[in-house]
Amino acid sequence: MPLFYYKAGREDGSILTKEVQAESEEVLRRELEESGHYILQLKKKGAFGLSSLKGFKKQKTEDFLIFNQELLVLIRAGLPIVQSLDILMERTPNETFKNALTDVKGGVRAGKALSDAMADHPRFFSELYCNSLRAGERTGNLSEVLERYIVYLKRMLNVKRDLISAATYPIILIGATTALLIVLLTYVVPSFSQIYSDFKSDLPLPTVILMHITGIIRRYIGMVAIGLVAAVFAFRAWYKTDGGRKIVDGYLLKFPVLGKLISGYITSNMTRTLSTILSGGIPMLQALEMVARSVTNREVSLKLRYAQERVREGSSLANALDETKILPAMTIRMIEVGEATGALEHMLDDISNFYEEEMNIRVKRATNLIEPIIMLSMGLVVGSIIIIMYLPIFELAGAVK
Repeated sequence: MPLFYYKAGREDGSILTKEVQAESEEVLRRELEESGHYILQLKKKGAFGLSSLKGFKKQKTEDFLIFNQELLVLIRAGLPIVQSLDILMERTPNETFKNALTDVKGGVRAGKALSDAMADHPRFFSELYCNSLRAGERTGNLSEVLERYIVYLKRMLNVKRDLISAATYPIILIGATTALLIVLLTYVVPSFSQIYSDFKSDLPLPTVILMHITGIIRRYIGMVAIGLVAAVFAFRAWYKTDGGRKIVDGYLLKFPVLGKLISGYITSNMTRTLSTILSGGIPMLQALEMVARSVTNREVSLKLRYAQERVREGSSLANALDETKILPAMTIRMIEVGEATGALEHMLDDISNFYEEEMNIRVKRATNLIEPIIMLSMGLVVGSIIIIMYLPIFELAGAVK
């Protein structure tokens, strides 16, 4: 979600300045006004100019995992928070993250809780992370909360790595095929066209068609490239709107193979996140709000907000999610059992583990299916182009015989 900076007046006359993540400027403005704030300034961070990019470098998930592991060790050793932050700042290679830690340390020294000081830097410390720490500070089990969050990060990293690993080889094949086709159509085929221009006899129809296609490509390749770039930018701008994102995200969930993979990943991520939040002692309504913010698919996020309202009205989580139709019936029954037995967090973890394993199997099957299809398609296309361009030579050789 985009990052916004706002300055607002509160009912007691004080001025609040903060950076927060929100779905859009309209949503954030409405939330602030509903909470009694008078908005003095509201703008999106990093929207214009090179200077707005300064310090915008985000912390890698792997580095953030190491940061939390070191913080957990220091807290368990009994070191004060300020001293722990000093040690971590010395070990941090990311200068922008170090600057954020310096500000966090200043906030803690001024009397802020660690979670509140970190919440002022949402580009580095997510709402889920800050709320988890806040719950740990209130209950006095900060180290346990950090340990659970570390486990959560490790599992999410494993899922991400598995997906990247599975997608790498097909992407390389597609890239190599595309590059080879570009070379054939822009250099090899035109060379043959120059040779065939001196032929007295008529060329075979497939060769003539291919030569015309390559001629059009060479003549208009600049305009086509500009058009494609413009189309990409236009699509990105449209996708950033609420309506565009909702339409695209909704269609993605309906794709025959890709849709099930995306749905499985979202379900695994959603249930894992909800389990982590609830285990930290955060109430259900607030937990659902945080999960809805963390889900990148707009269609699912809106349905989670509907489920949150149903829970607010007194419905159980299982019934509320069942109405949204974003989870299979089996998953709903597992959540229902978890609520009935008081083991909802454990059941959500089991659901997440199940979908992670199922997603890995689906990804491997899809990869094993896609790779030979790409290889076969590449061979057919390249082989067809070569055969078509050699057809006149074959006919000439047959005529000589």
